[in-house]
Amino acid sequence: MLPLIAAFINANIQFNKLTKQSLFNMSQAVESTRSSQILLEELAIMERSARQYFVLHDQLLLTNFSKAHERLSNALNTLSQQPIAKPQQAQLITFSNQESILYATVSNATTLTEFDENMAQTFGTLTNQANEIVTINNQLIDKEAALFKAKVSQVKKSLFWQMLTIFPFVLIIAGLITWMIVRPIRRMDAAISQLGKGDYEHVIEINGPGDLRQLGLRLDWLRIALKDLQQQKQRFLQQASHELKTPLTAIREAGELLNDGVAGALTPQQNKIVSILRDNSLRLQKMIENLLKYTEIQFNATHVKPSQQALPEMIGKILQAYALTIAHKKIKVKTQIEPIIMLVESEKLHTILDNLISNAVKYTPENGEIIVQASVTKSIIAKPMVTIEVKDTGPGISDAIQNGLFTPFYHGEQAQSSLVGSSGLGLFIAKEAAEALHGELSLAENKKNITNAAGAKTMGAHFILRLPLSAN
Repeated sequence: MLPLIAAFINANIQFNKLTKQSLFNMSQAVESTRSSQILLEELAIMERSARQYFVLHDQLLLTNFSKAHERLSNALNTLSQQPIAKPQQAQLITFSNQESILYATVSNATTLTEFDENMAQTFGTLTNQANEIVTINNQLIDKEAALFKAKVSQVKKSLFWQMLTIFPFVLIIAGLITWMIVRPIRRMDAAISQLGKGDYEHVIEINGPGDLRQLGLRLDWLRIALKDLQQQKQRFLQQASHELKTPLTAIREAGELLNDGVAGALTPQQNKIVSILRDNSLRLQKMIENLLKYTEIQFNATHVKPSQQALPEMIGKILQAYALTIAHKKIKVKTQIEPIIMLVESEKLHTILDNLISNAVKYTPENGEIIVQASVTKSIIAKPMVTIEVKDTGPGISDAIQNGLFTPFYHGEQAQSSLVGSSGLGLFIAKEAAEALHGELSLAENKKNITNAAGAKTMGAHFILRLPLSAN
């Protein structure tokens, strides 16, 4: 604002000078015009009074003559004091001397004196001089007005160039200040985004004005506090998982020993209790593993280490891991997978696919069908995307369950027969892992019923995973 304020003050000073000059010129013009007109008027009164006096010899006429002379002298004195009348000083002095001589001649005249030819000629000469004074005075006023007009034009031009020079300068300063402020604000935005993504390793440094630097220090303090909180939580989970696994291992071993009959033959009721013990210990172990994976996804989403992965090979290995269950339930598996090589973090991709395929295997009934498809979608304006679809002919997912399908620890109404059973973390972990890989996992809308191998109508579940072909 300082250059604009300086320009405003300078313009105000210039306008004040022009205003004062204008008022001064107007005052001079009025005074000099009035005084020059008085010269002519009073000179005419003096001549008329003198002629009448020499005819009538009335003392009152001589008094009028003297008063006219006094008014003429005052006007002449006023005119001579005007700066605009300096070029006329010699002429005014000559006029004043001649008028004084004429006044003395008329005032000292006797009753026998007549208004002679010399007096008439002197009055004529003075009248001509007065007219010339008026003409020259008007010319001087016109000249002064022209000079003032030229000065106004010069000031206007000067102010125009001043503003023309200042505005780019102001824009440069404004741009510089904006740059100085925007840079730390962008850095601050990046730092907040960094904290939001769970990256607490990089020190936050904000340069710029003092307030922004102070805010940067507070953000770095927050980073350190969040980092400490993360480490404490990880230590807690590690210790908790260790403490949980130790007694859980003992429970599982005891259950297996009982099931194997080491402690003796079991009654049917005891076998049922042992079976419940074994199943729930396995479920508890799965929940602990999912909890650890959930924590890893939450805090290590940004630490992606991509590598070349053959998608058909990875899907084949996952299906092979469930080969016994698939064979036991006589499930028909169809794969339509393009030979895709992805640059991706393998552990997270394996977690996603394992969750989707394991759910499909678990909830597809006997003689059902699972379809796994993978293709690449290329675009001129966007990065190539890989689309992976997993479909099954299971019971499907009701609308009520779909609303909380991807939330952690969510259990639907069909906890034992739907995809939201178990720990309630599997699909949430898969979705978090997909987002960590800059992709998305969604449930496709059920458009029509599917007929399974047994000929029954079923809605089935249809998950779609979209990931960039390359992590770079």
